[in-house]
Amino acid sequence: MEDKSIFIIEHAIKLFANKGFSATSVQEIANECGISKGAFYLHFKSKDALLLEVFYYYSRKIQLNIDEIEAEDLQPREKFIQKLSVTFEEIIAHREFIIMQIREQAIPFNHDIEEFLRHMRFNSYHFYKKNLIDIYGDRIKEFAWELTLILQGIFKTYIDLIIIENVKFDIRLLCEEMLKRADYLVNGFKHNNDHPVINDEIMSQIIPDNYYSRQLELMRDSLEEKQESAPKDIQDTIAVLLEELNRAEPRSAVIKGMLTNLEDKGEFQQIVGQIRSYFHV
Repeated sequence: MEDKSIFIIEHAIKLFANKGFSATSVQEIANECGISKGAFYLHFKSKDALLLEVFYYYSRKIQLNIDEIEAEDLQPREKFIQKLSVTFEEIIAHREFIIMQIREQAIPFNHDIEEFLRHMRFNSYHFYKKNLIDIYGDRIKEFAWELTLILQGIFKTYIDLIIIENVKFDIRLLCEEMLKRADYLVNGFKHNNDHPVINDEIMSQIIPDNYYSRQLELMRDSLEEKQESAPKDIQDTIAVLLEELNRAEPRSAVIKGMLTNLEDKGEFQQIVGQIRSYFHV
């Protein structure tokens, strides 16, 4: 994203938080940024389009922080605690903006924003599942989805207390305690030999079969649009991976091999983690 677009986004966030989305005009955003209204439209086709880019901007900031933690030489448990911490902290930093959305129900209901929110839900499911499997190993695979949704529920409860009630937490301690709750759940499932309600069959009804292949295609197309064509070996890897994902019965060994070729490429790390988590490779 261009520096000027980021500049507009950051100033618009402040205006939205202070005045509200509906009450803030494009002209006011332009004035705040020291540009003309016409210059604003060179970067964003509408205020709704700007709001969508604000959401993307937030999600990218969080993901960049998570990617940096993932690259560090830390134990899986510590990595997850730090990833949860930066997520909490980013949300807290923009509490007023989030309150504005809640107060005004400011999110316009259109296809692009609906698709973005859907994508973020799927990313969240896989973020939790991947990190929990990294921590507890194959022994939780049978109930990994159930553990994922329970822990997400705990996270959302704390977020409500932070955003709506303005409760102040020691974030590091909060994340450590969240993971202790996961310890109790894992031990309970194993000790009682419980059967999960949320399993692969249930999640297959939520996440489309072609979801991962579609995300890879979108990433490939996005690189081409930006004239940042990937090296030939990466293009070939994506082509083989797409062909495998679209098979009636994808072969785990082939998927694993192709993902290995992509996992050290920063822009593909997130989708690689999601595919590994979904196919258990």
